[in-house]
Amino acid sequence: MKQELIDQLLAQLQSTDIMSIRENVREIRNNWKAETAKERHLQMEEFKANNTEEGAEFVYTPHELEGRFQELLKNYEDRIEERGKELAAERQKNYELKLGLIKEFEALLSGEENIGKAFSTHKALSDQWKETGDVPGDKYHELNDKWHKLNQQFFYQVNIYKSLQENDLKINQKKKEELIEAAQQLAEVDTISDLEVMIKKYQREWLDIGPSPRETYKEMGDNFFALIRQAQEKVQKHYDAMHAHNEENLNKKKALIEKLREICSLEIANGATWNKWTDEVLKLQEEWRTTGWASKKDNEEAWQEFRGLGDLFFGKRKEFMSGRRAAFKDNREKKDALIERAQSLQHSQDWKSTTEEFKKLQDEWKKIGSADPKDEQKLWQRFRSAADLFFANKKEHFAGIGDVQADNLRLKEELMVEMEAFQLSGNKGEDIATLKSFSERWHAIGFVPKDKLDEVMKRYNKILDVKYGELNEKREASEMNAFRSRMASIKESSDGDYKLKREKNFLKEKIDRLKSEIRQYENNMSIFTGKGAEALRKDIEKKIKASEREIEDIRKKMQLLDA
Repeated sequence: MKQELIDQLLAQLQSTDIMSIRENVREIRNNWKAETAKERHLQMEEFKANNTEEGAEFVYTPHELEGRFQELLKNYEDRIEERGKELAAERQKNYELKLGLIKEFEALLSGEENIGKAFSTHKALSDQWKETGDVPGDKYHELNDKWHKLNQQFFYQVNIYKSLQENDLKINQKKKEELIEAAQQLAEVDTISDLEVMIKKYQREWLDIGPSPRETYKEMGDNFFALIRQAQEKVQKHYDAMHAHNEENLNKKKALIEKLREICSLEIANGATWNKWTDEVLKLQEEWRTTGWASKKDNEEAWQEFRGLGDLFFGKRKEFMSGRRAAFKDNREKKDALIERAQSLQHSQDWKSTTEEFKKLQDEWKKIGSADPKDEQKLWQRFRSAADLFFANKKEHFAGIGDVQADNLRLKEELMVEMEAFQLSGNKGEDIATLKSFSERWHAIGFVPKDKLDEVMKRYNKILDVKYGELNEKREASEMNAFRSRMASIKESSDGDYKLKREKNFLKEKIDRLKSEIRQYENNMSIFTGKGAEALRKDIEKKIKASEREIEDIRKKMQLLDA
């Protein structure tokens, strides 16, 4: 993008009329700033993600083309400055020419007695005045006032063809009266742009009319310019109000930019959340369109920043969606393969080994991520249908086999006695493996008589709860002892206070991160609807409880630090 902006600037600099490209260069500069703001934001995000040490400061790395762009801007500004000097010299030259014309006019008024020659000289001076170009802005009004006063004096001093002159004065008076009537209608004009044009037009026409009778000259002038001033005040009030409104609109636009910047900083990990924040960004864009204009410069700069952040957000969304589609496709292919394996087993009568195989298939299914939501339920129904058919056949086969269920009951009771006698070794991995093996053996045994099912399951679950509870207590105690030992070692070190402070800050940040994860989980729970939603919600509830337990453990550690 920045190379394109440099190419655009190079093309503009080919123009021989440097003043004609100012708006185009301003737009290119604003687009460059928008791109730079986007780069800075991305670098800041990367810095925050990769630098967690306290006191680390972000330093922006300019784009490799920044020097080239500034070099071209310098060339443009030098040419603008050079052309400005040329224009200033031309205006100064014109100013000196017009001063000379004024001196010639003054000499004409004081010395020329030949009326015919005086008019001829006056016409020549007037033509030269009109043909002479612009003068410096701070000299314009003073110079023109002198010229018009001399012009008025000239016509009053010339006393030729008195009757014709009086007729001209009356004609001019009539024109001024008509112009005053027209100026009275300015109060009815509501469109400011039209009003500005009419004010300039009437002023120019008044100055071009020429002299009118002396006895009404001042009164008519006062009336006309009073009406012009009233119209000018109306224009000024409009622009004052517009300026105040511009400031209000600019503040609204800045608030929208900050909201969009916060959204761009979010770590969004799933499609539903992306859809939620995409709706929010679209609302911000619609609100931007309905927000009124700020001043031209501020409005353009604000828009470039807002547009840059919008491009950043949708760029991230596109990248995520591309990755998600690839993951959905991969997961669908994996689940299709599992469905083929399940369908190949659905008519098997090798009840035990096939049951184990279906359990493995179900475990593999759970480990595979989700396919596209529109495919997920269809895939699951196909998989579940094959499994249901096998287990229905198995159930029919074993229906009424009471002796087998009685044997299963005896085997499960013996297994529970073994589980109750089991003592934890202190090796977490081995203990968990042993408990899992108990569960695998339990599920492998098969059905028990229906009237004994609740009793057996309650006893079995109670044994597991006790054993896993003991395991967690030992794990927590072991972790706390290890932490207490490590903290004691740190306190004895030369920089112990600093390390303890850093440890405390690390624990606080970890609590904040876990709370953020809990909030994200809670938000996600509201998204799940339809079939299968309850299982997903239960899984999230387990994750929330695990995070809450971890927060409680961290707080216990922080209490040790404060002790």
